[in-house]
Amino acid sequence: MKFFSRTAFTGQRFAATSALNLLDNQLILILRAWGSSEYNQIFTDEITHYLSSTQADLDLTTPFEYQESLSALANRTRVSLLLAHDLFYKSENKNEYSVGFEAVVLFKSKNQLAWSSVGRFTIDKVRDNSLCTLLKCGSDLDSEVLLPVQLIGVERDIDINSGSMNFNESDKIVISSTFRCDIQINDSSQSIETLIDIKNTDGVYWYSIITSG
Repeated sequence: MKFFSRTAFTGQRFAATSALNLLDNQLILILRAWGSSEYNQIFTDEITHYLSSTQADLDLTTPFEYQESLSALANRTRVSLLLAHDLFYKSENKNEYSVGFEAVVLFKSKNQLAWSSVGRFTIDKVRDNSLCTLLKCGSDLDSEVLLPVQLIGVERDIDINSGSMNFNESDKIVISSTFRCDIQINDSSQSIETLIDIKNTDGVYWYSIITSG
């Protein structure tokens, strides 16, 4: 998989958002730390260690059960976030708040793409010059102050949005976070760099366009 990312803001801004291509381009990790970014590597290592281990051992056990409503690949992305959450909740944030994360895990195997997400993220699939929304979280929850919707590693329990889909060579996925603005497809675009148009640009946005490779 490959990605192209862009961000802009007027006034308020998101915490810095990183997109990482890992595990021989099978994994894209989108990470936004609310706190010191020095913890990003610990988070990344926890995600990649589990997902790479499941590649070698499909029967790898964890303290978290798989959900029957999800594919095996989606369950693996979900458990990776649960493990990262457990690590930070019980260690770095045990006595006082150090850092919390919004994150998206995208993992591809053959023609299947699975994802798990916590925080203010929208996931759209580009279809016929429009955006087909698969997940939308957070953009309707606060109109005045830009705050994280939910953070990994802070509260005892978290809600994780997970799913999977077919993902072929010509497909494109848009992962975005917006505040007081909207994104749409530029019908006349001839390149991935100009694929997205921004409406109501007095806010802040971040997006990343994911392609198969």
